[in-house]
Amino acid sequence: MNIKSLIVAILLSPIYVVGQINRYVSPTGNNFNSGTLALPYQTIQYALNQLTANDTLNVLTGTYTEKITIPLSNIYLRNYLSNLPIIDATGITSQNSIISITNKSNITVSGLELKNNIQNDAQGILITGSGSNLTIKNCNIHDIHFSSNTGASINANTNAQGIIVYGTNATTAITNLKIQNNKLYNCRLGFSEGIAVNGNVNGFEVTGNTAYNLTNIGIDLIGHEGTCNNPANDQARNGLVKNNTIHHCTSPYATSGGIYIDGGKAIIVENNTSYHNGYGIEVGCENIGKTTEAITIRNNIFYDNQICAIALGGYDYPSGSGKVINSTIRNNTCYYNDYSNSGNGELYLSYSENSIIENNIFYTSTQNTLAYAELTQPSLSFNYNTIYVLAGTGSLVNSWNGSGYTGYSAFVTGSSTNANSVFNNPLFVTANITSPNFHLLPISPSINAGNPLFITATTEVDIDVELRANNIVDCGADEYYDKTNPTKITETAINNQYSVYPNPCTDFIDVKSGAINSEINIYNIFGQVVFKTLIDTENQIDIKNLPNGVYFIRFNNDTKQVLKLIKE
Repeated sequence: MNIKSLIVAILLSPIYVVGQINRYVSPTGNNFNSGTLALPYQTIQYALNQLTANDTLNVLTGTYTEKITIPLSNIYLRNYLSNLPIIDATGITSQNSIISITNKSNITVSGLELKNNIQNDAQGILITGSGSNLTIKNCNIHDIHFSSNTGASINANTNAQGIIVYGTNATTAITNLKIQNNKLYNCRLGFSEGIAVNGNVNGFEVTGNTAYNLTNIGIDLIGHEGTCNNPANDQARNGLVKNNTIHHCTSPYATSGGIYIDGGKAIIVENNTSYHNGYGIEVGCENIGKTTEAITIRNNIFYDNQICAIALGGYDYPSGSGKVINSTIRNNTCYYNDYSNSGNGELYLSYSENSIIENNIFYTSTQNTLAYAELTQPSLSFNYNTIYVLAGTGSLVNSWNGSGYTGYSAFVTGSSTNANSVFNNPLFVTANITSPNFHLLPISPSINAGNPLFITATTEVDIDVELRANNIVDCGADEYYDKTNPTKITETAINNQYSVYPNPCTDFIDVKSGAINSEINIYNIFGQVVFKTLIDTENQIDIKNLPNGVYFIRFNNDTKQVLKLIKE
């Protein structure tokens, strides 16, 4: 063949591109098959072992009785289309976890049901070592038990976990970790937790998950436990815990938080609902000489929890625990907590430094207890809240650093806090423990009752994914707006300098600016920049490639110049 004929032959031949290959597995398949949809493999582990980098393994409906180890980086393990595959680990004790991922990157596990791992140190999914771009999403995990004996004795050596992440590498962190939209339930955990991020993990998201009927902590963010042998890196940090629902995580042998942060750093906890757990949320630091730092708890709902809505501080500082520093609790709704009548009420404070507690609603149960503060709180800013007790202003009972106060005025004077707070009924739409509705009525005294100097964070939203006020913020997790005059959520202009039209929009928006070369950034609800450009005084921007949903437009990186945008 001459060179001309060879070139023609090459041009006319099929093109094979190195990249993603889809493989398939079905319980009715055969491991001698080729792994196509027509001829699938039979077992997941065998199929994974046939993959090369960038391949996807599609798991078809059926029950797979095995435990698996991810063998290489850069693979996608998922259910095929709407198929509902189940991995049942009944009787398998060859490894602790149903799915194990060690020192891998660019891994996604999606759409699998994992169940019946019953042994001490049982785990649904284990991620350990180091790695980046690791995603666990849309999985259904249940019946992960430390023992088959429901009456087995429990101690520090009896443990089980639904999803556990251990960043063990001394120098290289696990990064860009995402645990999204999973369901975890009906697990006997012993001394462990449902979802945990522990050790050298720098940059993570735990979002949209549901955890319930667990015998210990729902979601746990951990540091200073020696998971990583470099103390400087032994902290889960720079994380987001958002849009999770955690309920009925209680234990007869420990006070279990719906959410617990112990030793973490720089973590935002927002827009979660935590009810009928031990604590709604606890931010503590168990290890002596260590700190939990820069934790933000905002726009959450905590109700009907056993001990209190929010616990903050080192429980036995300095001789028995570490401390919590530089943390903020604001715009949360706390309703009818401490159903055990422990005396903690809505807020339990041990030892923290330089903390802020403002713009919250604390609606107490019939025991009329707002807070229990057992240790001093250096540089605590506790103000601009809405506080309500059912029996009226004369019946508020507090224990504050060893002193008890009856009545609001005595508490304000004695504690030197809450001078600008509202002591009144916040007027929820439905104040009912079984079916509450925590939206504010139009005449609520919590409207515009927050700190007038408060500035909303970029992309921060309330329980309805509505932007917080740019003037005076409301107390609690709901930012009220008048549906007959909805300027608060459809605002299209800021100070007559910037405007966006139309809003809601479809494929295009017209953006007007009072200056040439203004910078515009469009964020999704997780705070990620999805579009960025410079604009002149008037521009049309094509956004048809953005999925429908809620976005925020920020101008010139100014937190005050933010508009909410709805794409339909």
